[in-house]
Amino acid sequence: MSEVGGLKGFFQRAGKSLSEAKVVAKDWSWWLAGYGAKAGIFLASTSMVVLMPLIFEINREVMTIDSERTMVKELRNQGHSDRQLQEMGYLELSLHTPAVAKGSS
Repeated sequence: MSEVGGLKGFFQRAGKSLSEAKVVAKDWSWWLAGYGAKAGIFLASTSMVVLMPLIFEINREVMTIDSERTMVKELRNQGHSDRQLQEMGYLELSLHTPAVAKGSS
């Protein structure tokens, strides 16, 4: 079959080229979707393994500090000084509120 010239030949070649481009784009999009799904599953599982225990530990630490602050408050009401409370092993964070947490007065 001979090549058709002119405008008709241009459109035939353009159609063939676009058809081939469609196949290549479809193959690449499937590859990219598969790779993206693998990356998404990897990130989600890594987040669950690493970040969830960290979040639980932070919550547990906050609850521990709150309970220590309650005990420190009760011991202060009984007349214990900060030095005695430190010798008992209470955290500095439980004894004094950090400066950044205090309101600006």
